[in-house]
Amino acid sequence: MVEYKNVMVGVDGSKQSQAAFEKGLHVAKENGATLHLVSVINGEQYPSGSTLGYGFVDRGLYDDATKKMTDVLTKMKEEAVAASVTDVHTDVMIGNAKVELTESYPKDNHIDLIVIGASGLNVIGRMIVGSTAAYVVRQAPCDVTVVKTDSENKPISVKRASYPEL
Repeated sequence: MVEYKNVMVGVDGSKQSQAAFEKGLHVAKENGATLHLVSVINGEQYPSGSTLGYGFVDRGLYDDATKKMTDVLTKMKEEAVAASVTDVHTDVMIGNAKVELTESYPKDNHIDLIVIGASGLNVIGRMIVGSTAAYVVRQAPCDVTVVKTDSENKPISVKRASYPEL
C-alpha cells in the first residue's frame, strides 16, 4: 500500500477547500504524515517597477486577505492537532496559485500528495479564468486528489461555492 509522508492541502476559504482539508486530514492521520496547509493569495509575489508590468504594487493591499487566510489556517491546524495530527505546517503566500501549489511548494517541501477542492466555476468561467485544480492535476510532480464530495461523500453544491458564476 502507498504511504504518504507529506500531504499538502490547498486552502482558499471555499466549501470545496474545507472538504479537501477534511479528507487531507484523514489521509495524513492514517499515514502518520506531515500535513501542509497552504493558501495562495493571487497577486504579484514581488512588486514590479517594470513599465511592462503593473507597476509598483503596495504590499499592504494583501494584508487583509493574508490575515484572513492565516486565521483560517490557524483554526484548521488546531483541528488537525486535536485529531492527533501533530506535525502541521501552515503557509500563506502571495503569487500565482497554480504555480505555487504545483511547483514551488511541493518541490521545496517534498510533497507526495496534493489534496485540492474542485472548482465551482461553470464552463465559461473555466475558459476565462482557468481551473486551478485542472492545472494542478496536469502539472503536479506527485499524486493529486481532487475533492468533489464532503466528508460523507455527498456532492458539494457548486451553487454554494465561494466563486461567482460567470
